[in-house]
Amino acid sequence: MDSKHLEDWLRDAHAMEKQAEKMLKSQASRLEHYPQLQRRIEEHITETQNQSQKLEQCLTLLGADASTIKDMGLN
Repeated sequence: MDSKHLEDWLRDAHAMEKQAEKMLKSQASRLEHYPQLQRRIEEHITETQNQSQKLEQCLTLLGADASTIKDMGLN
């Protein structure tokens, strides 16, 4: 895989992690009556945020940034 393809793949993965984080936060906010499930979703949010940070670090090492265009729709 050449570096351009790797950067594209990492950007796509980063955008997916950001989308997952948004979805999980939405789910967690509606689970107040299911504390065990809410706790697990919150753990998963932390895991997702960590994965997103690792992807950002990989992109930085390659001299690239996370895609702002793909991530813009996730706010």
